[in-house]
Amino acid sequence: MFKQAPKQVLLPEEWDVLAAFGLKPYQQDEPLAIDSSKLLDDALCLETLQKIMPELGAPNLKVTASLVIKRVAFLTLAPVLYAMSGFDKGLDASIENSVFEYPLESKMWLSKMPLKTTAVSVWKDSDKEDRNAWRKEILNKAFSGHLTLLVEQFYRLTKVSRRILWENVAVRVFSIYEQRILVSVAEEMRSKAQADYAYLLDKSTTALFGLNENPLTVFYREKQLTAISENPIRVRRTCCFYYQATEPPVYCGSCPLPLKKANSSLKK
Repeated sequence: MFKQAPKQVLLPEEWDVLAAFGLKPYQQDEPLAIDSSKLLDDALCLETLQKIMPELGAPNLKVTASLVIKRVAFLTLAPVLYAMSGFDKGLDASIENSVFEYPLESKMWLSKMPLKTTAVSVWKDSDKEDRNAWRKEILNKAFSGHLTLLVEQFYRLTKVSRRILWENVAVRVFSIYEQRILVSVAEEMRSKAQADYAYLLDKSTTALFGLNENPLTVFYREKQLTAISENPIRVRRTCCFYYQATEPPVYCGSCPLPLKKANSSLKK
């Protein structure tokens, strides 16, 4: 069992990086914001989703919940994963420490991720096993202590598929590591970042999600060239419903629906 080091603060240059991913200090009485923990209250959660629904252009609460979890997953995970894998610093992204903002303009999110405390735990030891325990504590707060709770709440209240919600989260994990962390962290941190990513994708990594199975692993597969892409992509297994909130319909770059249509046309 590792010994928890005293909490420290992020350096100014680290703040600059993480602020670009949405991290910001908590300020009371922010408009269009609610303590994330209050989303576990059924009435407050439904009220918040109903406020967001017309601003997103979503036709129902099921579509709204899918698009909200995409935003929450990015804002929760991008600062946490980058701080952990890039700086050896641990942010607390538990639902109790997080605030959900929901301002939109022309159907585009303007939200950030305020944390009530931005103090960090700092990993300085060379003991691999102790770092694994430190990493698990950070990820437990972000997943079983936050995102898993919201996935279950949104599923229960709106009946949106858990698979859709978890693939929305998984896609964010993939892109955060592949497009942001692994291509930009300092060379001496790259092997740690690769190990952190592999840990999140490992089928045996289940406890930190509070589930019997790793909900990310099933959605991870090799990228491939398709009839609708110039570069290899990892085609989603589910549709996130984004097209239902756009007029005319716009599909995500990895959406399976346009590919099915293209493949059907080729067979004719």
